[in-house]
Amino acid sequence: KAIVDRYVAAAQPEAARVVGKLAGPVTKKESDDREHSAGLLIADAQLAAGRARGAQVAFMNTGGVRTDLVPGPDGSITYGQIFAMQPFGNSIVVKTLTGAQLKTLLEQQFQADRPKMLMPSRGFFFAYDERLAAGQRIVEMRLNGKAIDPGGRYRVAVNHFLAGGGDKFTVLADGTDAVDVGLDLDAMEAWLKKGAPVPKLGRVKNLGPPPAS
Repeated sequence: KAIVDRYVAAAQPEAARVVGKLAGPVTKKESDDREHSAGLLIADAQLAAGRARGAQVAFMNTGGVRTDLVPGPDGSITYGQIFAMQPFGNSIVVKTLTGAQLKTLLEQQFQADRPKMLMPSRGFFFAYDERLAAGQRIVEMRLNGKAIDPGGRYRVAVNHFLAGGGDKFTVLADGTDAVDVGLDLDAMEAWLKKGAPVPKLGRVKNLGPPPAS
């Protein structure tokens, strides 16, 4: 306990360091579309980090989002808060996938009794219907308003856990031209410093019945 207490005290100045501001909270609370703002914010930060290496879209696995992010009274967010939200030390990887592989990726959300959802970055939209057969549940995908071309090539940013096929998103391991663009926490800090907006829901649409509570 003495050793732990010593390191907690040593880390406190870094944990309390303000890394940026946010106009309001982002939470893990899922909508009826199984979308949540905390995951969207992380995806937006990863897209921004990957832009220099061609990233056009980013996806964040909801299981990797551990806490809400609630700013202080003045809007400030601390390093300790973003570390609590993403405590894994993941790097961000940008890979090339075809449009057909993007569809496979989103279909792989529905491999268990409860879907493992991916939160997309701004500019990307997908709709799904769980009443349809496996492999046919993604009924629409758009990037900046344009339908995804199955034969097109897209640069996709994800954390390195997903990039290796984690959470059974195995198609990501088949992506090509992989490049590491830095740590997830650095990406979030940079995004907040740029004045990150609070993401609005609406990037994911459930065309079937709402999830059971």
